[in-house]
Amino acid sequence: MFILNTNDVETALFAKGQKVESGMDLWHKKFGHVNFPRLREMQTKNIVFGLPEFSGLNRHVCEACQLGQQHQLPFPNERNHSRNLLDEIHSDVWGPTQNVSIGGTHYIVTFIDDYTRHTWACLIEKKSEVFASFLKVKSLADRETGRKIKCLRSDGGKKYFSDQFSSYLQKEGIRHEFSCRYTPQQNGVAERKNRKIEEAARAMLEEKHMPKLY
Repeated sequence: MFILNTNDVETALFAKGQKVESGMDLWHKKFGHVNFPRLREMQTKNIVFGLPEFSGLNRHVCEACQLGQQHQLPFPNERNHSRNLLDEIHSDVWGPTQNVSIGGTHYIVTFIDDYTRHTWACLIEKKSEVFASFLKVKSLADRETGRKIKCLRSDGGKKYFSDQFSSYLQKEGIRHEFSCRYTPQQNGVAERKNRKIEEAARAMLEEKHMPKLY
């Protein structure tokens, strides 16, 4: 299992024979094809250190975004109701993929802190590995923050309700909230995060004309 921290943005962008880009277009691609208003907000509010100063408006239409990001009606807005780190963790599993990854995985399980939206994404071969992924993320999060997870929010899938998983949550005093079946809107934070990861990956593949194998 491999854990990818989505707050660490280091992406290889240059392919052989392609020109080196700069400015907003380059940073737009570095951050997984984030939209330009959001990119400018990241600069003006100093959300990301080291961003250059962008001048003027970017009127460029990104072809990869048009091909890779599909429009869907948004879920109703949700406000963070956590007051501290790890008060609530949202989780969801995405997959299976049509193609197996280079590392042999078919699924991605994400864990999102409600207070900061800090995200851990774990690549797994099968859904039964969700519990092991949660243990690794919990250990990492506990040590980095000095706090404990208080609540886990997920859908009603069986991968979150194994005897081992349920017993562990009860032993650790972690409350388990779950959404009703066939209502992904009730687990909107995790659903939107998985959709964003999928769209960013698709846009980057389209940008570099990579085969679907990747």
